[in-house]
Amino acid sequence: MLLDKLIKENKKTWEQYIYHEFVKKLQNGTLEKDTFLFYLKQDYIFLNNYAKCYALLALNANNAKEIQFAIKNQNYTLEGELELHRSILKLGIDVEKLDYKDESLTNIAYTRYLLSVGQNGDYLDMLCALSACAIGYAYIGEEIYKGLSEKSLENHPYKEWILTYAGKEFQDEIKEFKDFFNSYTNSISEEKFKKLNEIFYTTIRLETAFWQHSLEQKMEI
Repeated sequence: MLLDKLIKENKKTWEQYIYHEFVKKLQNGTLEKDTFLFYLKQDYIFLNNYAKCYALLALNANNAKEIQFAIKNQNYTLEGELELHRSILKLGIDVEKLDYKDESLTNIAYTRYLLSVGQNGDYLDMLCALSACAIGYAYIGEEIYKGLSEKSLENHPYKEWILTYAGKEFQDEIKEFKDFFNSYTNSISEEKFKKLNEIFYTTIRLETAFWQHSLEQKMEI
């Protein structure tokens, strides 16, 4: 399958992303609240641009099925993930007052890269660029949930985040994403795979950088 091949080709970089120190601290509950809120604010800004990427995906579509997939996932990003962030951020940040000055340079680097893929590449290029975030979060959410007892989850400071990304709704969405992405496995050339591999490698590096800059609460690079 296409996704498995991409992960295998980038095994070391992929593992740096999904087993990052930020993820480990989030899992064991030792992540500082202000660090989590910094991450959440940046991720809220990120998801607004991520939703725009699905609009670009729809624009690059070749048929109705591809358009439907793009719009469905854009709606889920706006109505699901962004609403989670909005509800948690009410604890300390007014999202309506966020503007361009609140966006970190790492966030800018990542989202503008994604948007550039959509503007300069084709449908599958954009789909590949979006996959690292979607598939990685599903894996991380599921692994964190499996590693926690019912009691430790009940009192976990980041319970709401964990239950969102480990929950059936998100996991089902990402299974559909994986199946859709993998449906292109037999239709790509070796040259096309090399391009997708470059995109996948770059996006998982950017995902890792996003964890790290959140851990350091770093607005600059």
